[in-house]
Amino acid sequence: MESIVSLWHVIIGWAVWPWLLAFLLAAVLFSLAVFIHELGHFAAARLLGLRADVFSIGFGPALWKRTFRGTEVRLSAIPFGGYVSLPQLDPSGMQKIQGDHGEEALPPAAPWKRVVVAFAGPFGNLALAFLCAVAIAWFAPAGATGATTTLGIVPNGTAAAQAGLRTGDRLLAVNGNTVRSWSDIQTECFLSGGTNACVTLTYERAGATYETQAILDTQLTPTEKLYTVGGLIPDSVHLGIGEVVPDSPAAQAGLKAGDAILSVDGKPFTDPLLLTQRADPAAPVTLVVRSGAGQEPRTVVLTPGRLPPLEGEAGEPPPRIGVVLNLVGQGHFQWMTERGVWAQLRADTMGVVRVLKALTLPEAEGETKRAANGLGGPIMIFSIFMQVIQYGLWASLGFLRLICVNLALLNLLPLPVLDGGHIVFALYAMIRRKEAPTRVIDWLTNAFVFLLFGLLILLVFKDSFRLLHGFFAG
Repeated sequence: MESIVSLWHVIIGWAVWPWLLAFLLAAVLFSLAVFIHELGHFAAARLLGLRADVFSIGFGPALWKRTFRGTEVRLSAIPFGGYVSLPQLDPSGMQKIQGDHGEEALPPAAPWKRVVVAFAGPFGNLALAFLCAVAIAWFAPAGATGATTTLGIVPNGTAAAQAGLRTGDRLLAVNGNTVRSWSDIQTECFLSGGTNACVTLTYERAGATYETQAILDTQLTPTEKLYTVGGLIPDSVHLGIGEVVPDSPAAQAGLKAGDAILSVDGKPFTDPLLLTQRADPAAPVTLVVRSGAGQEPRTVVLTPGRLPPLEGEAGEPPPRIGVVLNLVGQGHFQWMTERGVWAQLRADTMGVVRVLKALTLPEAEGETKRAANGLGGPIMIFSIFMQVIQYGLWASLGFLRLICVNLALLNLLPLPVLDGGHIVFALYAMIRRKEAPTRVIDWLTNAFVFLLFGLLILLVFKDSFRLLHGFFAG
């Protein structure tokens, strides 16, 4: 496994066009999620003796196709999706998106077979998600995952500080909704409201539980508004070194950009004033520094020296060690907060459930609209995948797992055209011992094909606008 990880980093690092390589790797992994879904349908159908006319990765015109044992395998022009053409599964309804199956009349599949075939696609996604979770749980290094809601630095003057939160507090819930990771906190804050809206934060300090009200800030980005409590910073983020002045005491001591400063003269380094406004600026300073996640801290003693004045600085500058302070380190991705296999899958599942709940059963005014505004389509998912590729194999496998869980759960929604719709119609036939009226199935299928393709077009337009706006704004 270590050799695979090393090969991944070597390929990314030595690529002539990293963005092109990221695009290709993202395309392969994204297509794998689609392929395994359709393979589940295909394998179940063939095992049950059903005919499979087409196995397509993507929609639209076929770029490549071959026929194997009576099934036409296609790679189609629009890669965001795919299908298996199964004329016995839904001869009238699925023809709307899969095309004509020919003149040959085929007996419809038994309802129980339709249930098995429809469920086999999501099951394929869940199986791949399980394998990704096992790989992360067994082989990923210790620092690759980590769920935490403990606060690190709480800067003075921020909404978090005004709410009385301190370094070391552990958030338990936002507006009564339990939070287990930093992404849970961000999601609940985003869904709770806009500028000056208050959220109730439940937190633990020294074994006791407290509640406080905190004001949500609006962080403007080039494409949207993100609501959060200002000053909430995870304990994996520290004050540290953003830049080292050449030939300074810090440079001579081997300090580098990205090093986290854990303490200054024995005090936890949570306030820049501990370093920039010392009682005796020329006195030696003792720093405890960590160079990266998982690295052992080391103690460095520096004697500040005379350095060139900063831009706009008047008079004789005080002695300095020669660093520019910044926040260093980062929280884990949403999909990399858990370590256990079932914990990973549970976190992915609860994320989908939380968004669906916000869309259908909102807990706060405007929550549905905010949840809808936060949705992304295939283009946004693919663009995120391209970025995640740069962070290595484990983050990529975690995102693939998240995509697979999303595909499985969303496809099981009881909507016509989706796998869940097929299961509902088949269960109706099993319970009533007769098929649902054809005209009802046709009407519902036509309606939901229109709605789902309309939603897809809307998301593609929205994703394209986000990307183009962000590109030109940057």
